[in-house]
Amino acid sequence: MSKKYLNFDELQKREKLKLSTKSKLIRKTINNNPQYIRGRAISVIGKTVQVELDTNDKIVYECIVSGRINSPHIRANIVCVGDYVKFLVDEANEHILSGRIIEIEERIRKFSRKLPGKNYSEHVIAANIDYVVFFLSAFDPAYNKKLIDRLLIGAEIGLVKPIICINKIDLASSTKEIAKDLEVYDKLNIPTFLISVNQNKGIKPLKKMIQDKTTLIFGPSGVGKSSFINLILKNDLQKVSEVSEKTGKGLHTTSFVKLIHCEKNTTIIDSPGIREFGLWDMDKLNLCFHFHDFDKYYPECKFKPCTHIHEPNCAVINAVENGEIDLERYQSYINIYETIDDDIYF
Repeated sequence: MSKKYLNFDELQKREKLKLSTKSKLIRKTINNNPQYIRGRAISVIGKTVQVELDTNDKIVYECIVSGRINSPHIRANIVCVGDYVKFLVDEANEHILSGRIIEIEERIRKFSRKLPGKNYSEHVIAANIDYVVFFLSAFDPAYNKKLIDRLLIGAEIGLVKPIICINKIDLASSTKEIAKDLEVYDKLNIPTFLISVNQNKGIKPLKKMIQDKTTLIFGPSGVGKSSFINLILKNDLQKVSEVSEKTGKGLHTTSFVKLIHCEKNTTIIDSPGIREFGLWDMDKLNLCFHFHDFDKYYPECKFKPCTHIHEPNCAVINAVENGEIDLERYQSYINIYETIDDDIYF
């Protein structure tokens, strides 16, 4: 029996059609019932979701997700840190503030990736955020520009503003070499910071940029994310570990995503270290539109659509050969292109 291939947009339409009158009735009940309380998910650990009230007193309830829940999110994790939710208080539990989540609100901005494995689902890491800081290090472990390029695409898809931060510059032989290596991102108007958490260098400009914002700190293990958060919080809230001597890779210290209040209106979301990042909601033909150093060239390509890999008279390839487009960025484009699945089948 042949496999039936589906366009993902078509799949979403089918899923949305399945939303019955029950969903509308749940929403009507929620909106008309003062017993339902609004809050924000600040951590998700297994089936337990800590929800902070949408008020100034920062009261936190331990909630579970209801068996019948109203959510606009299709093929994604039901709830993630940063989600605004509505829940019903469990009055029977006298010993702990607890409740049952019955609605997840629309996610305005998000940062997500493809769930690892064959199941084509979205893993939303954090929602309703302003910035995502791609936190990497100059050495031990060294940053990877191909990873940066993937992360930038993920941020753009989720409508989140990206920031590149390279820590441990005190271990590098030359800061100027790192700055020159990352110059391509400056040309793309992506804020880039070179810092040393260990020596407390370069922290103030980054701290000022994320002030009064909600910011996800995201990157590999061992790059100093927890140390950075401890520094700006001025305490040792986050545990810190060393890089593995055997693998040269970081050890996980943050085991789950969590929202932390720094100052009055400044919020940070910490996340576990990553070792892979699969792009969500991306196909081969649209990939080039996320490489903005290609923008002024691909309209001049002879053949359209153009993959910018093998077609004759490709303006992008010509620009690479003439040194107008960074060679590493182009190689990164090819690498990502080759790893995107051609079809989705069910």
